[in-house]
Amino acid sequence: MTQNCFECNNKIDEHLEVQLRKCLSKISDSLESVQKQKDHLSDVSDKEAMDEFVNIKIGEPSRMGSK
Repeated sequence: MTQNCFECNNKIDEHLEVQLRKCLSKISDSLESVQKQKDHLSDVSDKEAMDEFVNIKIGEPSRMGSK
């Protein structure tokens, strides 16, 4: 069973060593970029934290859907 490369969509079995390194490098860079964005999204601002605290205290459901 042959699988295709996520980067170039060519068959992995047909990759030369140089092409394999290039594709792996690009995939690694993409994963780093996604990780940086994910870390940025997980940061909660002070205002957002205070708003959430106030909403919970007055009985409004949180943005996560819990009540």
